[in-house]
This record gives sequence, structure tokens and C-alpha cells, in this order.
Amino acid sequence: MRYLASAEEMRDIDRRAVMAGIPVSVLMENAGRALSVEALEMIAERCGGPVVVLAGPGQNGGDGLCAARHLSSRGLPVKVVLFASPPRMTAESRANLDALRAYPVEVFHVTGGGTRFHEIRDGLGDAALIVDALLGTGQKGAPRPPMDEAVRWAGEAGVPIVACDVPTGVDSDTGRVFQPAVRADVTVTMGLPKRGLYVYPGRKYAGRIVVESLGLPPSLISGPFPVSAVTLEDARRLIPRREADHHKGRSGHVLVIAGSESMPGAAALASKAALRAGAGTVTLACPREVYRVCAQMVPEVMVVAAADGGLFSVRDDQMAAIEGLLAKSRSAVIGPGLGRGESQEAFIDRCLALMTSTGTPCVIDADGLNGLSTIGGLSYLAGLEGKFILTPHPGELSRLLGVDIQDIERDRLAAAREAASRGKSVVCLKGAGTCVANSVGSITVNTTGDPAMATAGSGDVLSGVIAALISQGLPLYEAAWLGVFWHGLSGEIAVRKAGSYGVLAGEVSDSLPGARRVIVGGERPGVRVNQEWPS
Repeated sequence: MRYLASAEEMRDIDRRAVMAGIPVSVLMENAGRALSVEALEMIAERCGGPVVVLAGPGQNGGDGLCAARHLSSRGLPVKVVLFASPPRMTAESRANLDALRAYPVEVFHVTGGGTRFHEIRDGLGDAALIVDALLGTGQKGAPRPPMDEAVRWAGEAGVPIVACDVPTGVDSDTGRVFQPAVRADVTVTMGLPKRGLYVYPGRKYAGRIVVESLGLPPSLISGPFPVSAVTLEDARRLIPRREADHHKGRSGHVLVIAGSESMPGAAALASKAALRAGAGTVTLACPREVYRVCAQMVPEVMVVAAADGGLFSVRDDQMAAIEGLLAKSRSAVIGPGLGRGESQEAFIDRCLALMTSTGTPCVIDADGLNGLSTIGGLSYLAGLEGKFILTPHPGELSRLLGVDIQDIERDRLAAAREAASRGKSVVCLKGAGTCVANSVGSITVNTTGDPAMATAGSGDVLSGVIAALISQGLPLYEAAWLGVFWHGLSGEIAVRKAGSYGVLAGEVSDSLPGARRVIVGGERPGVRVNQEWPS
């Protein structure tokens, strides 16, 4: 796993580095050099205007001043806009400002009570590149005057932007984006990557992410930390493999409890995905009225008519049939296309109790989550003390937590963590950069996927993938984050085949074997998150 640091965790690492004898000036020099390297690469094909460095009053601004010196030493025209008076700057930042006097770098001072940004804007000329070194990890809330005007100018300049540590306007812990905000082409993040660079919507503003270790001792950045980003190497290490004498019994049996007269396709999608993800056997328990339809959709799945009519009920004979199927299964899925209503809620209640008594791990998705929110929610689930994975989208999680969707989107990491803790379960908060949390506070942020996957049935496929991984022996938390990664990579491959619009959930499912080849083989086409990690 690649650890993602909070602002406080990074400050603690910096403090311990200084205590270990590494001067702040050395860390700043390394940061400024890394910024200049990325800036030089981006400006190689551009000519004419200057590099404009926007520097704030803190250490982030000092990194920018240091970068300005390195860029000027390479013969580039450089102009600095400094949003601080020297007496209010850190000692290291002042030292870098003083060092600029020996270089042909023009420094414009902008303060709230003095010169305003619009007064010096014309003097900057037509910039070839902008370095955003305004606020860094210490920022809270929207950029205030006079910085806000510079942020807007940077967005309108139409030139590449290199951000130092975190783009201005992006909360480094939550990924929340305030306005105005810098939308960077490259973010050079220092020490460890920051959480807000990988959690949406902040991820959209980070551009390509480059991690600069700053020369910190490995013991300070080797973790463990509670939040991580999933990489291809993590997936390759964990994905199940088969020996030459493998047989289907070793890959487990998945039971999918799903479907209704109006939504048989969801049941078929989850079942097929479980097979595509390597489950040895999949049984679909569905209502009798959709039995024939489901059987025709996926002939490789064993389909059982486990209820009369078009919906499930809590008749004793039907529940006995479900219990018998659970006893033969290593994992289960409940919810896709199940339908809503009091009878369905009662059925979900009984099923969850049966899963607890049989010890069967279960993925709860779609209508299973809606039913759960009505029959007692997360506290009810915690009381069962079963083995559950929840796969809500923000709307479903808002009902389970009793908060607005906007509150969840403001801090997706915190929402996933709270739900997992309250439900004593694993929670996959779906969406771009899906956050997977367990009940003890560990969280992974996914790094695969494509906007084309925002289509009906995609979540049903995910539930089948996760259940298949459990059936093959993976623990719940690992099955969840690996399933999310694999599912997202399958979406990327489906997009390569079909294009960015019109990808169907079934095509994502059909791409699972190809995605597995990529994971095992190491080749990853269509990468959306370009990560560069320190060796």
C-alpha cells in the first residue's frame, strides 16, 4: 500500500526529521529543486514568457522561492509574486528570498493592506508556466484576498501549472475544493502523498501526481498510516491464483440472493460477475416469476426459484431454502434488483440473521442497503456481529448515516470510516476514488476506473466480484479493496474497447478476465492516475 498522509501526520514527520538532525532548510531545498525539475520538463517546448511563481507566507512559499532560484539558474526568465512581508515569513523562506537578490528574478510584493494583485498583473507579462506555492497543507477554507485574485488569474492564464504539495483551494485532508481553486497540471507533493490529492473532487485538481521524498529517512515515512492508495503491485500480490490441479471446489461457492419481476437483470449481472471473477460455482436464488429469464441470461449459473411470485417473502419454506443454500456457500450477495417494500425489508432482516448464524460473509448492495436503512440501519447490523461488506453510493450511505449527501461528499473518507465503525462492517463508499473502510479505521482509496462506468448495473457487477474474492479465501477488507480495484480496471479496459460513452455494465463484467491478466502481468493500459512514487 502507498500511504496517504494527513496534514497533521506530515507535520509530525517534519518535526521528527528536524529532531533527527535534518534542517528545515535542507527539506526546503529538496522541495524547491523537485518543483523546478517538473517545471523544466513542462516548459521545454514553450518559449517566450516568464515562469511566474506565486508564493505564500509559509514553508510552501519558501519552496516556491527556492524553485525560482533553480529555474533562474537554468537561464529561464522568472518572476515571483510574494504574498507576504518578510517579517512575517519563516526564517527559511526569508533566506530563500534573500538568495534571490543574486539572480535576475523580479519580485512583486502583494499584501492585503498594500499593493494589490491587479496592480502588478500587467507586469507579469504572458506567463509560460505558473508555479502555485501559495498555501500548501495548512490551508483551510477558500483562498482569501488578495490571494484569491491570483488564483483566478492562474486559472484564466491558459498555461501549465505546477502545484507545490497541494493545489491552492484543495483541502489536503478531505479533497474538498473551495473556490477559487488552482487546477494543476502537475502536483509535486512532499514527503508522502496527501489524502486530498486522491479523494474526489480534489483529485480532479491535482493533475499528474509526483511524490518527492525530500530525502526523509525511510523510517519516518514507512508507516503504517491509516489511509492508503491501492496500486497495481498491491493487487498483483493479493489476487488469487490457480495451480495446475485446481478445481472449482477450491474457488468456492457464491450465493446471490437477488432479482424481482421488474429487475431480473441486476441479479444476472451480479451472478455473472462472480463467475468472471473466479468463483467456482454461483447459485442465484430468485423469485419464480424471473427464474426462466435469469436462467437464460447466464446459463453457467445455477438458478433456483426460491420464492413464489415476483418477489421474495418470509414464508418458512422459502427461508428454509435460503438457509440451506447459505450452508453450502462461502459467500453471498443480497440486494441487486430485490425490490422495496415491507415484505422485502422483512425478508432482508431474516436473511441477515441467517447469514450471521451460518457464518456466511455477505455483500449487501442496492435494495439490500435500502432495506437495511429501514429495519435498523448500521446499529442493527453491528448488533448482529456478522461478516458484512456494504457497497453504498453516497445516496444510500446518506440514508444509513442520517446525513445529507453533501455532507458525505465534503469528506468521503470520514463518512466511510464512520459507517464502517458504526456498522462493525467493511464499507465501500462508491464513486470516483471509491473509499473502502474497515471497522478499525483503515481506509483505502481506489485508483482505477473511468467515468464511463457511471451506468446502471455497474454496482451489481462490483458486488459479484467482491463475493467471488471472498469465496476464494480473501479476508473481507482485502476482498473489498481488491474487488474495487479490479472492477475499476475492468472499466478502463471496457472503455478502450467501446469508447468513453455507452459502456454497459455487462461489458465491464466481460472485461474482468482481461483486467486480471493486466494485474498478474503488470501491464496497465489506459492509466488514469499517473503516480510516481519515491523508490
